[in-house]
Amino acid sequence: MLNLHGEVPSDAEKNISILNAEKHFLKHLSQLATDFPKLRIVLEHATTSEAIEAVTSLPSNVACTITAHHLWLTIDTVAPQPHHFCKPLAKEPKDRKALQDAIRSGNPKFFLGSDSAPHPTSSKSPSVVEDSEPSPCAAGVYTSPILVPLVATLLESFGALDQLEGYVTGHGRKFYGVPAKEGQELKLRRVTDGKKVPGAVRGEGGIEVVPFWAGKALGWEIA
Repeated sequence: MLNLHGEVPSDAEKNISILNAEKHFLKHLSQLATDFPKLRIVLEHATTSEAIEAVTSLPSNVACTITAHHLWLTIDTVAPQPHHFCKPLAKEPKDRKALQDAIRSGNPKFFLGSDSAPHPTSSKSPSVVEDSEPSPCAAGVYTSPILVPLVATLLESFGALDQLEGYVTGHGRKFYGVPAKEGQELKLRRVTDGKKVPGAVRGEGGIEVVPFWAGKALGWEIA
């Protein structure tokens, strides 16, 4: 099993940046799939329509994870909000639609990967120290506390709620060869009171983390 973060390094001379690094990686993915036909390969957290097309066209030993946050984010919603900054960077609306269409299709090559990262607020919005450069913003969003209800809410928004089980559990288990166990079922129920995701959660030592979709209402919750 080979799981890959599918981007090449940025290179100014070749005009490669975080905006197109995934596209430039896809030729390497294709070559790996050809050279190692018995190796199961997972392209992690795809963000582009080109990645969806590539995985769809490659043999059955290649699959792909899609995160919940990339089903909602675009570059326009990342640019003004450091808590939306993640890698791979969310791309254009057409790319988001390709991700959504892949889930809606029920193609078992595509399944959930959370890529959840609980970075403290201090590392997402770092302070500026006098006479020094600001620290880089940490890449990653925190979805773990709300992941499955968030997925259900998002899938329902683009007409793919019937694909929830396959996307969250079935397709991934089949590809990895991990059978479900008795008693591992998870049930959801619809939320009618518009309960919102908290603006922040606090852990040990008072460390604050802002969850994805803070302040927004989820349509589902774990029963």
